[in-house]
Amino acid sequence: MKISVEYASPRHPDIKKLLLASHQLMRDLYPEETNSYLSIDELCSSDVHFLGARQNDKYCGCGALEVKPDYGELKSFFVEPQFRGNGIASLIMQEILCTSRELNINSLKLETGIGLDNALNLYKRFNFVLCEPFGKYFENGFSIFMKRDLP
Repeated sequence: MKISVEYASPRHPDIKKLLLASHQLMRDLYPEETNSYLSIDELCSSDVHFLGARQNDKYCGCGALEVKPDYGELKSFFVEPQFRGNGIASLIMQEILCTSRELNINSLKLETGIGLDNALNLYKRFNFVLCEPFGKYFENGFSIFMKRDLP
């Protein structure tokens, strides 16, 4: 299975479907007030680097890097369920790490949810460690906060 990871538009029909599925999953798993995903319009902002993973002509995964003043934040990481387990999330993460280095970002942070074990395992494989809430986040009993310094 040949997968390419590239800059993509959150408004592309395949990606929009992925994002809406991700948003629905978050609404199904967690109270609305604890969900912190970015809207499709917010993902189109100039401070967001949005990536899509594509097999042939179909996008099957996505992830974003939101550039903050002192760090980069991972957002909208999602792989379509039938494509999971094929290394797609790792390819997206590798591209986000390359983009972060090109932008001279020294630290990456993320917020994810309890029970998302596959996501947690991915982040741990890429040397993310637990940290305190950052930015606009706060302890809510559903969120897990992680960071990784970039050499």
